[in-house]
Amino acid sequence: MDLSTLISVSGRLQLSAEESKIPWDEPAFSQRMLENHLSQEHDWASRRQTVIEQQVAWIASQLPAGARVLDLGCGPGFYTHRLAERGFRCTGVDFSPASIEWARQQAQAADLNIDYIHQDIRNYRQDAPFDFIMMTFGELNVFSANDAQSLISGCAQWLKPDGKLLIELHTFDEVKRQGMASASWQRCPNGLFLAVPHLLLTENAWDEDGKISSTQFWAIDERCRITRFGSQMMAWRDADFACLIGNAGLSVVQCLDSNEWPVGETFEGKLFALLAEKSKSPQVSPLNMSFEME
Repeated sequence: MDLSTLISVSGRLQLSAEESKIPWDEPAFSQRMLENHLSQEHDWASRRQTVIEQQVAWIASQLPAGARVLDLGCGPGFYTHRLAERGFRCTGVDFSPASIEWARQQAQAADLNIDYIHQDIRNYRQDAPFDFIMMTFGELNVFSANDAQSLISGCAQWLKPDGKLLIELHTFDEVKRQGMASASWQRCPNGLFLAVPHLLLTENAWDEDGKISSTQFWAIDERCRITRFGSQMMAWRDADFACLIGNAGLSVVQCLDSNEWPVGETFEGKLFALLAEKSKSPQVSPLNMSFEME
């Protein structure tokens, strides 16, 4: 795409199938993403270490000694590493090759036996049941309703009886807000999308029928070369998500407050976490339980 094509783009924003998810698995992109995960200057890629420590302490308080833990979308392994240090048996799965490699190196340096798997979490299959499965930082929002159903159903199958699932979601209002945000641009000396200086143009759209927020990114370097990226997030109403959990044979047992699960300053009121348990007798979670943060 050249500048004239970009200028003439009109009509409703539509992403191609390849653009519905940012290419976390592309090696150079993955390496730039890792740098943002490791940064303590912001918390939009990973939480700051102080917040992670508080969250890990809460998770550890929920687990029996030696529990098996699965982190879907583990990134550089910040949670699995700390949990393994506490004696838990951990598996981490992530799409990003740079993050998985870094996590493996850190585990090896600390002499920790953590199973890190480079794979799309939608394709993951387990070989033994887990006591605890976690999917945090709004990971589930980036998947379609069908993929989300498959993921939650898989988690239910992989849990031991009375095993627990921790899910952290973007609130419905936050996903809609992002989809309805005005177009914007910024100067980037470097960044996630390109390693060289560039301008980043961003445009958003909200699909009221599908409850999907779409974002198109155009990165323009100094030679006016344009690279295009896109991403989508699905917004979940309380009742719909309750059905998603209940249909998988899970029951919501707790919606975590900020003392139990701090989300970090950037995401205050935008993310919420809930704990579900594998039911001995499957039932739909009560629809009058409000998951979203006010």
